[in-house]
Amino acid sequence: MAVQPNQQFNMDPPTQVGFVKFFRNMPEKLNTTIRFFNRLDYYTLHGSDALFAAQEVFNTTSVCKIIGEGSQKIEGVILNKNHFESFIRDLLLVKQYRVEVYANQGTSRDHNWVLQYKGSPGNLVHFEDILFGNNDVSVSVRVIAVRLGMEGKHRIVGLSCVDTTANSFSVCEFKDNESFSDLESLVVTLAPKECLLIHGEGSYEFETLKQVMERNNVLVTTRRKSEFSSESVIQDLNTLIKFNKSQQPNAQCLPEAHLDFAMSAISALIKYLDLTSEEGNLNQFSIDQIQQSRYLKLDSAAIKALNIEPCGDNTSILCESTPASILTLLDKCRTPQGHRLLAQWIRQPLKDLSLIKERHDIVEELVNCNELRSNLNNDYLKRMLDFEVFAKKLARKKATLQDCYKIYMCVSELPGLLEQFSNTDIVAMKTMITDPLKDIIKNIDKFQQMIEHTIDLEAAERGDFLVKAEFGDNLKDLKDTMVKIEKKLQSVSRKVADDLSLEHGKSLKLESNPQFGYHFRVTMKEEEALRNKNKYSILDSNKSGVRFQTDQLNDLNNEYTSVKSKYMAEQKKVVADVIEIAATYTSQIKIAGNIIAYLDVLTAFATAAVSANKQYIRPEMLPSESGVFHLTQVRHPCLEGQEGIDYIANDVNFKRGDNHFSIITGPNMGGKSTYIRSIGIAALMAHIGSFVPCDNAKISLLDSILSRVGADDSQLKGLSTFMMEMMETTSVLKSATCNSLVLIDELGRGTSTYEGCGIAWSIAEYLAKKVKCFCLFATHFHEITRLEEEIPGVRNEHVTALVDDDKLTLLYKVKPGICDQSFGIHIAKMAGLPQDVIEFAKRKQEELEYYQNSVFEGSDNPYKKRKIIKEAEVLISEFIDKCKNLDKSLSDSELERKVSIFKEEVLSHKNPYALLAAS
Repeated sequence: MAVQPNQQFNMDPPTQVGFVKFFRNMPEKLNTTIRFFNRLDYYTLHGSDALFAAQEVFNTTSVCKIIGEGSQKIEGVILNKNHFESFIRDLLLVKQYRVEVYANQGTSRDHNWVLQYKGSPGNLVHFEDILFGNNDVSVSVRVIAVRLGMEGKHRIVGLSCVDTTANSFSVCEFKDNESFSDLESLVVTLAPKECLLIHGEGSYEFETLKQVMERNNVLVTTRRKSEFSSESVIQDLNTLIKFNKSQQPNAQCLPEAHLDFAMSAISALIKYLDLTSEEGNLNQFSIDQIQQSRYLKLDSAAIKALNIEPCGDNTSILCESTPASILTLLDKCRTPQGHRLLAQWIRQPLKDLSLIKERHDIVEELVNCNELRSNLNNDYLKRMLDFEVFAKKLARKKATLQDCYKIYMCVSELPGLLEQFSNTDIVAMKTMITDPLKDIIKNIDKFQQMIEHTIDLEAAERGDFLVKAEFGDNLKDLKDTMVKIEKKLQSVSRKVADDLSLEHGKSLKLESNPQFGYHFRVTMKEEEALRNKNKYSILDSNKSGVRFQTDQLNDLNNEYTSVKSKYMAEQKKVVADVIEIAATYTSQIKIAGNIIAYLDVLTAFATAAVSANKQYIRPEMLPSESGVFHLTQVRHPCLEGQEGIDYIANDVNFKRGDNHFSIITGPNMGGKSTYIRSIGIAALMAHIGSFVPCDNAKISLLDSILSRVGADDSQLKGLSTFMMEMMETTSVLKSATCNSLVLIDELGRGTSTYEGCGIAWSIAEYLAKKVKCFCLFATHFHEITRLEEEIPGVRNEHVTALVDDDKLTLLYKVKPGICDQSFGIHIAKMAGLPQDVIEFAKRKQEELEYYQNSVFEGSDNPYKKRKIIKEAEVLISEFIDKCKNLDKSLSDSELERKVSIFKEEVLSHKNPYALLAAS
């Protein structure tokens, strides 16, 4: 729990009443927008925002105070600077709320409160220092804008995306269906935090777009149509884009400029983020077209079903002791840019065979070379800073001398990093890592020389970031003074050590920090030496020891601080020149960051592969036309790591034209869902360049992984389980091709049994017969297994279980054939339902299944039983038709005789099921 606030509202009663009146007259807002009031020394929130903040920050509403009087009363809560910054991070980065900060432009009595700045998950410009000032940016911040249009009878989607961390625009235009399934796939790929749409409440397309975004946890922000005007977008892009030397510096000449709807969307983004007003953004952005054909298509259901990313719900099949997601499992990255790139790759599986093999080549080398992998993982990568963020600070001229020193120290590690690859001859490693590293080392040499020439490196090692004294006479004099004071400090330190009978530099240390300046520190073990020594002033004590000062040290510290401040002021001009020159190396620093991120992710893949319970293997990737999908002993990479679990691995063998569709039956909790998820995960991991958790893998390139697994109620969106299920399935049917992998689990449960079975049957038949994609279709509708007899390429499989003395033992092994029962009553018994409920369920089951559950000759074999029943149904149908066609004018005795003849004809076939029915 956070420390509760001890500040008081600094307002007299009339001022409180005036503020309450002002607050209640403010424009209405959404509950997901939180308003802060900047009162200089602290921040306040009021009304429902105060109650919410009190609960979130302090875990109690008792910290709320009532301000005002009479009818003009309202709740208020106070946040100090630390509470404010922590709460802002949580709102913007975790909860994805909007925030508004108001400042009073008049006196405290005037209540002239105006909006000082605001932010949202995709617009963090005003909060970057708070959010990332002392923190690594482990997530990319992207916001998109979507503009719809028509081209003849076709709907056109124009989309633009801006990544404010990487300073990049991405645009595209494409045709889409009424469900916007291609747009949803693109949203999954980009993972934006926020989406701008033209306000159109009540419009069918607007509501559909909104649902697409909400399904993917993207905050929707509506803007006026006028903001999507592309009239000034070329001029704005000319200001923002950094053109290559080979390019004409005119955005009108770029191919992206001819995408009219995308340009409208990019115009809205520029206005919303107010990009042109920030001087540091000028000529810093890149622009490119999104190549959707490069990436395997994922839908939002697949992201959730395969546990690709951590989620906050309880639908996961994983327990607390396992990695929460595939991203968590693979993320062994050591750098912030590595974390960001992995999160991007996992949503952008490749469809380019050559690029996938390049990644696999490098991962294989890192897996096989333990020393190289260990040195990278435990040494060099740990020392790499976030080049992208530092490049951005340089470009905006917001970098400091300390930032330049950090960049210098980091790039100084690159030659040593390069040396690590001296014994590798992998072409991919040379092309993607070592050759680019050599270029960077060469190109950034002059930057290093400049830093060495201008920064006092000895002082920097001690935490003082100063330019060298030879850059000015005044600097030299001040430096000499600082050196003299430092010698006096050391002299005082030795005297104190002698006085306390401690060893100077070991038991007693002279240290400096921004809070206390120069001070002494002894360990807690030596703390008793300070007791009863009044001339020593204790500053603080913690587990690292006791910090203290003397009057003489305090005087010298004040003198040193004064001289140092003069030195810092004197060196400002030189520092500005250093930053100006360093900014010219921004592009090289960005490229270095890209190389480090690429290497970091592939090293993480190798680390994950060798650290698994059973080492992952390299998949053999084949062209899509080969139509092969073979996995031997595939495992779920998260579940296999559970303590005390002996994971049961299984196979999948698909071959286009022979076997491409698997119908899986078996008991609840028997492993059907885990089995199909593990196959989808293996396919995804192979396409991002990772090794996979199985004994052998041959995978032809897929174009999509689509899923319909475990739909939930979306009551906040007004959607039932069945509606969500149908929407996801619609997206699957419209997107799947013969090169897709489709995972469907328990389709049709949200409606009546017969209706659900009919829907599931028709969908399975459509996918197996018309689309002919690779598909795993888990179901409890055993009737669907008849498709094996009707459609080539369909195979039945089942998860096994044993029943002994009415006890169910789940074996989790997938075998050919069908399971003729779901063992639901056994599962209910395992769950602890009362015995009388279990017995009644058995009786009702027997009544409902009737002859289907009867025992007759051949009924012990599911295939033979089905054939017998099918033949009997034909005979019985013919019998009924003959009876219907009898002449109604015949006497009763003649009718009975005819019916008996028809019955004997049926019985003459000696069909066991027909004989049972006749009895």
